[in-house]
Amino acid sequence: MKINTQLPLAKWGGIIILASLHFILLNIYGKNYENELSIFPVLVAGWFFGRRAGMVTAFILLAGYVLILYIKAEPWQSIFDANFILNLLILSLSGIGTGWLKSIYKTQNIQDVELKNRLREADALAKISIALSQAERVGLAGILQLIVDSAKNLIPSAEQAVIHILDEEKKYLVAQAASGFQDAPENRLRMQLGKGIAGQAILSGETINITDTNTDARFLRANNTPRFRSLLVTPIVGGEEKLGTISVQSELANAFTQHEQELLGALGVQAAIAIENARLLESTQQSLKETNALYRINQGLVAFTVDELLEDVVNLLKENFGYYHVQVYIVETQSKEFILKAASGEIGKELLEQKHRLQAGAGIVGYVAETLMPFFSNNVDEVVFFIRNPLLPDTKSVLTIPVKIDAHLFGILDIQQALPKNFSTRDLQVVSSVADQLAFALQKAELYQSLQDALQHEKSMRNQLIQSERLAAVGRLLASVSHELNNPLQAIQNALFLLKEEKGISEQGKQDLNIVLAESERMAGLIERLREAYRPIREEDYKETQINNLVNDTYALLATHLRHNQVEFEFIPDNQLPTIPVLTNQIKQAILNLVINAMEAMPTGGKIIIQTQHLPESDEILISVTDTGKGISANILPNIFEAFITDKETGTGLGLTITYDIVTKHHGHISAKNNYGAGATFSVWLPTKRLELV
Repeated sequence: MKINTQLPLAKWGGIIILASLHFILLNIYGKNYENELSIFPVLVAGWFFGRRAGMVTAFILLAGYVLILYIKAEPWQSIFDANFILNLLILSLSGIGTGWLKSIYKTQNIQDVELKNRLREADALAKISIALSQAERVGLAGILQLIVDSAKNLIPSAEQAVIHILDEEKKYLVAQAASGFQDAPENRLRMQLGKGIAGQAILSGETINITDTNTDARFLRANNTPRFRSLLVTPIVGGEEKLGTISVQSELANAFTQHEQELLGALGVQAAIAIENARLLESTQQSLKETNALYRINQGLVAFTVDELLEDVVNLLKENFGYYHVQVYIVETQSKEFILKAASGEIGKELLEQKHRLQAGAGIVGYVAETLMPFFSNNVDEVVFFIRNPLLPDTKSVLTIPVKIDAHLFGILDIQQALPKNFSTRDLQVVSSVADQLAFALQKAELYQSLQDALQHEKSMRNQLIQSERLAAVGRLLASVSHELNNPLQAIQNALFLLKEEKGISEQGKQDLNIVLAESERMAGLIERLREAYRPIREEDYKETQINNLVNDTYALLATHLRHNQVEFEFIPDNQLPTIPVLTNQIKQAILNLVINAMEAMPTGGKIIIQTQHLPESDEILISVTDTGKGISANILPNIFEAFITDKETGTGLGLTITYDIVTKHHGHISAKNNYGAGATFSVWLPTKRLELV
């Protein structure tokens, strides 16, 4: 501690002045002077400098008394009289007594100061203990700041105090709280373990007291001169774990005592308790967040809406764990590209609106998809295959987890973090658990979707079976009716032929008779086609046919009827269309049915467009019939090809059913859809190669 050398000199100066006055008066008055002032120098010397100083001063005064009287030629008997003996006793006892009283006063004062210091220390430690009990409200930073402030205030020579805490990787000491620093230098904020006195103290586990930085070899000087001479550093240890250091420094050499080392150690214990409590609290809160996250994801397992589940997961992770950005990619089956399915925050909404996707194998997401292993880095600048998104410029750390069950990959959970936060192994464990739960949820949703598809397929097959049974019933009915009609029709035709051979029929009668014969022949042909349509098909019935020719034949047959109904007709043929094996009359009937259906959909006129197209990649040809009518009613569109389904007042609902049956027998398929704006389009696909008979 710093000692003021001027104060003792001033005290001795006062003693000398008093003694000089005493000697002056003695020299003037001699024996007549009663030594009234002699006691004051003795009292002052005894009080300020102790018993020995008081006795020495008394003897000096008595020696001066004898010397002056001797010079003044006083007789020895007069000098050493009873008054001299009395003065000797008074002055000696006064010097001794005053020094003794001062020592008692000093001891008491030291005890009082010591007691006050202990009370201050106890009060400071009590405040720290109270703060520790309220750690959740005060926070670790507040408690550590209270500790360094207490260290600076309780240690008189301490001018600055600082607490360094080891980072998660146990490589650096990072300043967490400081007191007394106006402009803390950068090296105070972060120090490598083992470097500097603080680094040495935490490695050794012992308190280090640098009494003088100019002479102590343990203190390694940097380029600049330190602002302190004394440095006291004690490690902060919790159990067996080294947590950090607490240190104080002073401009004075030899500034810190053993008691102050012990006090700093006690503050270090409080800091260790604060850090461990904070970590325990953080761990508990983290566990609660993890439990809540897993619970909410498990709750999501009961819902089969994948989009809602993914959106809930990304928002939950961002809100509960404070991540910078969370997103989920789904692998597209055909292209193997990664399609963004869910993303957090406003940036996520923007990415979803952009329909963001990544190429197969691109970036960290592609790497994880290929390896099926988690990947995380706290410095993406060192990852050569990292692709930075312009909307996420602050990304510094990345944690990417495959959402999979065994080797089946459902998607990729990609999480990004910004400074000052980093990912830890705890984050890896938590997010991996979330990814596992998400995988089970997606698997369940996938199974549910497969079940729905299977049920829908089964329903469709059942409807087709019912329709086939209806068509079979219609076929049997038509075959029966055509058979029953054929017999009387043949009788009518025979009678007409006989009547035609008779003589005496007028010319008008002959003309009328020819018309009746022609119509009866047409009716016979119609009945024959109905019988052919529903009799067993033989392989030799299939003929290589040019569909373009059938379309032209259909137009020739209906041209007059189309003009009468003010319907335009346009045919766009594919000139490279190959011939295909078909039942010519049946396919012609199917095209005829589609054109008549389109024409009836435009009672006030319109336009019909027929287009043919060769599809070599699927070995098919496509026939499309488009009209500009009112379109197909939404309530009958799904069942448009079922028997007796129609929205026409005069229709039977069998034309499209017969067409569907004809196309199906040819191993083709047919569809109907409403066009954008107006009208409808019927599309027929027929194979170009002969297949097994239906």
